[in-house]
Amino acid sequence: MPLAAMPPPAATVVVCTRNRSRALEDACRAVLGLPAPFDWELLLVDNASTDDTLEVARELAAGDRRVRVAVEPVLGLSAARNLGVRLARGGLVVFLDDDAQPQPGWFDAWETAFVDPQVAAAGGPVDPDWAGALPEWVGPEFLPYLSVWDRGPEPHDLVYNELPRGANMAFRREVFGRYGDFDHRLGRRGRSLRSCEEIELCLRLERGGERIRYAPGARVRHRVETGRLTPAWMLARFAAQGFSEAIVDWKHGGPRALVAGNRRLAAATAHHAGRAGEGSLFVACHAAAHRAYRRGGLYAAVAVARWAPRGQNLSASR
Repeated sequence: MPLAAMPPPAATVVVCTRNRSRALEDACRAVLGLPAPFDWELLLVDNASTDDTLEVARELAAGDRRVRVAVEPVLGLSAARNLGVRLARGGLVVFLDDDAQPQPGWFDAWETAFVDPQVAAAGGPVDPDWAGALPEWVGPEFLPYLSVWDRGPEPHDLVYNELPRGANMAFRREVFGRYGDFDHRLGRRGRSLRSCEEIELCLRLERGGERIRYAPGARVRHRVETGRLTPAWMLARFAAQGFSEAIVDWKHGGPRALVAGNRRLAAATAHHAGRAGEGSLFVACHAAAHRAYRRGGLYAAVAVARWAPRGQNLSASR
């Protein structure tokens, strides 16, 4: 169903937040200031904040009827997003990070992406908003790990592993009823930097035959704090990525996928070592990802059920 034909609100913008009151206020002001071709609401999901984030969210709701507030006490971005899906009233559920600000044309681009009723999900580009000067070691190879993502100026279908990024993505609400929630074993949780929860969900959609689109006009600026621009943070980020990718590989490919993933990471580490030298940070990051991938594979084989589209018989197997 086209967005304009959906009963109001046509869309729910879900912003999950934890201990980022100032960034949250900036993000919400940016959303509320944008014109839109359809009715929408803004749902703020506080995830066990310990600062004044919840109070700021409630103040925003008191000042604008389009804003609602919910609280998810279970720590974890996936848990917060799942609550947002359950409480969303819009036919379209749009996820925006609490440290991202949508740019002009954001709502119009989502409408364009979902004109085709066969489109189940879409993602828009994420530009960096650097909080400080970039260290010399931050080259383009590190940018994807800082949520920088741009697939060009033209709309097109997306397939694994270039799928929407969590800072800026949208889904028809009905797909959650068919494909399930975000996996709580993936995604940020407290100090954990696990990721891939949006990639894994989109992979379920792709395997179910759904279309996923790239919406170049749905652009956001994503704040990159200086705390993320340190070698220690980057090593931890790569390790968490490796652990998360192992869960996704097991869930969707089983033992063969884990063997292939191990080989891929070993080859990548060796390749970069040959080009940059054993002492480079990028090589150390790949080695950390490879070690974490092996740990993640062991964890997944014990704790994660494999998934298959309906009608197949893998969903209950381990």
